[in-house]
Amino acid sequence: MGPVLYGITLCAGTFMVAGTVFDRNQQTLWDRIRAHSRQWSLFGISDESLLTELWKEKRDMIIERRRAILENLARRLDNMHLPTDIKRALWMVGEKLTSMSEAEKTLAGLIAINTVVFGLWKVPRLTSLMSQWFLHLPGSKKNITLLTSCFSHQEFFHFTLNMVGLWSFGKVVHDALGREQFIAMYLGAGVGANVISHVCSLALRRSRPLLPSLGASGAIYSLVAATAIMYPNSSISLIFLPMIPIQLGFALPALMAFDAAGILFKWRMFDHFAHLAGASLGIGYLTYGEQYIWTPLIRKIHESRSRREGNGSGRNNGTFMWTEARQPEQRNTWSGWFNKS
Repeated sequence: MGPVLYGITLCAGTFMVAGTVFDRNQQTLWDRIRAHSRQWSLFGISDESLLTELWKEKRDMIIERRRAILENLARRLDNMHLPTDIKRALWMVGEKLTSMSEAEKTLAGLIAINTVVFGLWKVPRLTSLMSQWFLHLPGSKKNITLLTSCFSHQEFFHFTLNMVGLWSFGKVVHDALGREQFIAMYLGAGVGANVISHVCSLALRRSRPLLPSLGASGAIYSLVAATAIMYPNSSISLIFLPMIPIQLGFALPALMAFDAAGILFKWRMFDHFAHLAGASLGIGYLTYGEQYIWTPLIRKIHESRSRREGNGSGRNNGTFMWTEARQPEQRNTWSGWFNKS
């Protein structure tokens, strides 16, 4: 029960932290709006004018932050005794980084973590340490590897495939959920997939050997599944059929069937339990998670903070529902995705 309780606690803590950060960010947006007008009323979640205003304020905050970063970079470069070409190159890099979207910055951060861990695996003297802390073995007492193994890859092909999947499918899910909810879902799916794989491997240890596992595949599968739910008619090319584009609404069931066959026939190349678990968690969260987990959580966090701060602070007293303003085309449609034409 230790790994299961650890996984549940870690996932719950991740969502709590993400929800708290989200609530604080939304409060900052609300304060900026109130500063621009003293005649705001408190609207409900369906009020499109307020959602639009929140979206504009967030965009303006990003623009202001980018301008401040570039101005600071320009001052620092002016004070450096470097050749003009090098200064120009550094400026171009800084400009590129600051022009990245919120989704790209989030994904770049996750990829950077995976890249560092992948690089550490290539240091021979660290192999023993990496095997101890970044490789999960069912039956081991190190529960932390349920998390650390989600960022761990030994083989270049495995690392590249997962990072391409993270960048490709992560953008779609990130734009739909927002940064905080995306990170909570991604980590939750990765840890959850490892916990399920751990339990299933131990349950079947008499019929198959216990094998160590690592990689972000469980979390990536959750992103693939989430994208398939939102855009079932979008096409991808599977690695074993690279020249044939397949609609996601058909590709996802095919991938899940492949992993089910892997479990049935005891294939050892991949952690098929984690793959199936990740896809199932992605489907479950995109179908029910925002309604039954994220939205109630944000409401509770906001109400709790409002009570602590008191109504005399001049802030919203909790009747406003904090939500990420989305573009109309980003709104999710969950049902009937296998049968859409």
